[in-house]
Amino acid sequence: MTARHIAGLFVFYSLLAFCVLAFVFFFVYTGGEFRLVIALTLLFGVVATIVHVKAGRRSRIDTLIDKGP
Repeated sequence: MTARHIAGLFVFYSLLAFCVLAFVFFFVYTGGEFRLVIALTLLFGVVATIVHVKAGRRSRIDTLIDKGP
């Protein structure tokens, strides 16, 4: 895996986490702080990327990342 591929995985997982967390914190828990959403988004992105790379298997997400925008 190249550095570009790993960066693409991080962006993919971070965007996915941000969408879910933004919905939860803005519509379910209306008193939440945006700083917490950003911190949790980055944490989830890092952990999910590490788990994905350590698994070592190619998936549809890898194909999507390789194709690019």
